[in-house]
Amino acid sequence: MTESASSERKRSTQRAISASARDLALEHGLDGFTMDDLATSVGVSRRTLFNYVPGKIDAVLGVAEDPDPELIATFMAGGPTGHLFTDLKELVVVALDEEGTSASEIDAVRRLVLSDPRLYHAMQDRLTSSMDEFAEFINQREGSEVDGLTVALLFKLTVSVLHVALDESLADADHPFTWHYSRVFDAAIAAVERPA
Repeated sequence: MTESASSERKRSTQRAISASARDLALEHGLDGFTMDDLATSVGVSRRTLFNYVPGKIDAVLGVAEDPDPELIATFMAGGPTGHLFTDLKELVVVALDEEGTSASEIDAVRRLVLSDPRLYHAMQDRLTSSMDEFAEFINQREGSEVDGLTVALLFKLTVSVLHVALDESLADADHPFTWHYSRVFDAAIAAVERPA
């Protein structure tokens, strides 16, 4: 098996685990199923399951994938457009496309996170870690330290656009989630730049 096929198989198994974990959590709650139940649902052994996720919380939230090195290199070099916020949009859109993320999957995670404090706190930890990585990318790209307030605003605006796009996508399934994300993002830029 080639490295690429092996990688794709691993990704496919990770997605299947997360999808099953979300379904079980939505139906029974986080405490209403066991890792054995999850393994059976996915069709893998308990041992295989623990090779992918350490527990239910990570199974439900999914395993974060490393960003595409080429995409990050383009961003760090000032691309693809030269406009920082627009380039952040491109990073998100490509990442969503690569992961094949659907609005229904994101909505399921959002509902679960809001329903269980353990998932909420785990997601907050992930967001904090993502913001640190986000700040590092921006600082390296800009060639100087960008103040913390600017980084926090850019990050939270990006997340807010994601939430609005999710609501739009759930109301209109005729277009892919990334189409809605780009549309909402462009509307946010237009609203900020609108003359008084």
